[in-house]
Amino acid sequence: MKKKNWYPFIILALVFVLIAGCGANGQKSGTENSGLNVKQEITVADSQELNSIDPSNAVDSNSQEAINNIYEGLYRLNANNKPVPAGAVAIPHISKDGKTYTIKLNKKSVWSNGDKVTAKDYIFAWKRAITSKNAAENETFYTFIKNADAIIAKKKDAATLGVKALDDYTLQIQLNNATPYFASILANPVYYPLDEKYVQAKGNKFASNSDNAIYNGPFVLANFKGPGIGGDWTYEKNKTYWAKQSVKLERVNVQVIKETNTAINLYKQGKLDQVAISGEYAQQEASDPGFISKDAPTLAYITPNLSKKVYQNKNLRAALSLVIDRKKLAGNIIGDGSKAATGVIPDGLYFSAQSKKDFAKVSGNHLPTNVAQAKKLWKKAQAELGIKTLKINLVTFDSDRMRSVTEYYQNAVENNLKGIKVNISVNPVQVFINKATSGNYDLALLTWGADYPDASSLLKLFVSDSGNNWGKYKNSYYDKAVKAADVKDANQPEKRWYDALNAQNIILSDYGVIPVYFQSSSLLQNVKLKHVNFYSTGPRLDYRNAYLTK
Repeated sequence: MKKKNWYPFIILALVFVLIAGCGANGQKSGTENSGLNVKQEITVADSQELNSIDPSNAVDSNSQEAINNIYEGLYRLNANNKPVPAGAVAIPHISKDGKTYTIKLNKKSVWSNGDKVTAKDYIFAWKRAITSKNAAENETFYTFIKNADAIIAKKKDAATLGVKALDDYTLQIQLNNATPYFASILANPVYYPLDEKYVQAKGNKFASNSDNAIYNGPFVLANFKGPGIGGDWTYEKNKTYWAKQSVKLERVNVQVIKETNTAINLYKQGKLDQVAISGEYAQQEASDPGFISKDAPTLAYITPNLSKKVYQNKNLRAALSLVIDRKKLAGNIIGDGSKAATGVIPDGLYFSAQSKKDFAKVSGNHLPTNVAQAKKLWKKAQAELGIKTLKINLVTFDSDRMRSVTEYYQNAVENNLKGIKVNISVNPVQVFINKATSGNYDLALLTWGADYPDASSLLKLFVSDSGNNWGKYKNSYYDKAVKAADVKDANQPEKRWYDALNAQNIILSDYGVIPVYFQSSSLLQNVKLKHVNFYSTGPRLDYRNAYLTK
């Protein structure tokens, strides 16, 4: 899960979504459009309520995916995780020092009330975000921009943010340091614009429900009653969208169905067109003609609450990691194509600029199973802490996969580390977020999807001053390595590569976080539903280019 990443874009990765058909750039092939169904309306299942439709405050991946369908930013990512123009007309013009981005906007882009989308709308949205009460949860995304850190820390006024409108349709951004992946970050929902006049007129009511929001994306939202209220919602084709001719679906009905078995039955009855599945359901339905499975750079991990003294003990943290048989868990318990975690960075996210090799493969496996060693370390921890028993409150969010994983972990710990009792608390997403961000837990199990195609997307979660560092991990050597990759070595790809390797080695040898598995996404999808776009980083899917065939 995640905030834009928690975004950040929580990635929590709460909903497992994929595509069939074309790549994420939405380019169609063949002559399928000639065989469109007369009724372009689909119904899809979602296991979680919609928590927010405010781009600057959305935390979980579920909300970010909704926002990605109803708003549009400067760029979208294509199938190769490269930015392609959307609210902009071209990729940014970047100064020689890599710090100044000049972007020409798409003059055809308008809000759903007819207002033009201008450079000032982007500037307003970003300044509003870094001065909001939730700025800390998303601050990683904005701190690339000059003075953003000082503004978030309330040391400078928002007016000093390094952005300006050269004219209505030209936006200029000043960065603190050269950031080679910044254009990809601009595709994240936290960088989407907002209509200043509309937002200010609505005040606290803005984004409180679908009637108090404004849209510039391929769809507008309907039937959303508000955060925490629950219920279904609908995407309706945005008649003012600048590329509305490319949007074929007139309506996407989203039904909240928490029981996967119920959703699968409705899918087989033809009442649902798309259902996310995992675990045993994915194994059972793998032969279905509509079954889709795809890797996504999403990390599932356990974060110890290091604000509590007992979890500051490294031997305890090591024991809690070494009892996990990750291959067994991924293959036999989850069983949906997810892979055993080998580190923090999943396969396919980050590659060497020189050798083109995959970071995860070069780094190797840092996460062995060693129950005998875990038992020894637990005994050492008992002596160091002066305890014989320990009760652990393990919290997570409500999903079939999370339930299976926590039950496995509970058994692995209690059966091998005598004296430890694990109490599982499975919560609705918003309740889990509140517990995790307030430190009301001992261990938290969550998922986080990479928001942009670079190792820093996940490594920066755990720097000591990150708003997404819920476990309060703090290691000056780790911070230094991550900072070197983003600042000192920003324009030196191979040095950045080794900085990232160093950072991962530090946090894993320190057991500052306990990676569990790299998550795969699986679903059942109507074989007549084509070209649902899947993005491997950031919000996972959108329906902008989707359509039903006859």
